[in-house]
Amino acid sequence: MTQILTRSTVNLAVSCHGYGDEGAFDHRASRTRYTVLKPTTGKELLGLLAQHGAIRNLKIFSHSYPRGIILSNWSGFYYSPGASDNEFAAYLDDLATEKAAGRIRFAGGSVIALYGCNLAAEDFARRFSEITGGTVVAAWAGVHPQIAGGRETGVFISAVNWEQYVAGRPAGSLGKHYRGW
Repeated sequence: MTQILTRSTVNLAVSCHGYGDEGAFDHRASRTRYTVLKPTTGKELLGLLAQHGAIRNLKIFSHSYPRGIILSNWSGFYYSPGASDNEFAAYLDDLATEKAAGRIRFAGGSVIALYGCNLAAEDFARRFSEITGGTVVAAWAGVHPQIAGGRETGVFISAVNWEQYVAGRPAGSLGKHYRGW
């Protein structure tokens, strides 16, 4: 289904920097043909999201684990604070605060796709969906790109399944393959 952008909605792709594989994440984000953001910290990620209109589609290419998205030196975007986090880390509650204040906006029917490992394994993806009111798709386990003819095809494979959450509620499995571009 093609989603129509208006002057007030945007499509964003995030290439997470600071933990390695930046070149691969840059390549993947650019293939979406969305506006590409390259944050190195969770606070920077939220600041960049606030600089745009209502987000219709958001694709995040990153390293991750069940607690959240890895950026540089314990300054990622996480479900909740951890013992080693620094002052540049941000949390889902921060996103909720920014959304409530109107600084970060999500369009009705927004879709957020998280192309990191394990983000559906605990509560990160479900809570992200609850905060945005949109659909969040995330992998239950590890993720790797499908390769054919020596190139990435744009399809990402989860070792278990891709899960979908709508407005904070589980909406079913999407199988092991999910397209990034």
